Amino acid sequence: MATAHVLTRPGRYLTFLLSRRYFAIRSDSVRHIVPASDIRVITGGPAYLCGSVGANGRLVAVLDLREQLGLGPRPLRSTACVVVVGLSAACPVSAVGIVADKLSEVVEFRPGEIRGSKAQQRIQGRPYGRPKTLLDPEELLSASQWSELRSRIL
Repeated sequence: MATAHVLTRPGRYLTFLLSRRYFAIRSDSVRHIVPASDIRVITGGPAYLCGSVGANGRLVAVLDLREQLGLGPRPLRSTACVVVVGLSAACPVSAVGIVADKLSEVVEFRPGEIRGSKAQQRIQGRPYGRPKTLLDPEELLSASQWSELRSRIL
């Protein structure tokens, strides 16, 4: 499975399920959570562009990361939602939505619980729960892909 650059900082993360695998994104970057039924489909775009949703009166591109993460295509589930995350000023897009099959929980990862791109909580020194892959949303696409995304949505 190809993975993008990951954040390995301890802190609070929103965990979610995508194609039977667990992922986590820093919770301080999450702006909104929108039902997947609100997605407006955009045809003729790249495979990773699922569509767009309205958030705070603006259109935000929605990414289906399955291909980027090497998970293979899958239809949206009834429990699917869009996690809208804010991006830094260095990114051509200020916010992006990420499709999640199912939200899990917000967890606090301590330094000893993060190893490389994986994090797993520990209770009394023992692993607890399934490992989660930590994602940095800004590193999921290349600079040219972000620019293309900006031109499609605006």
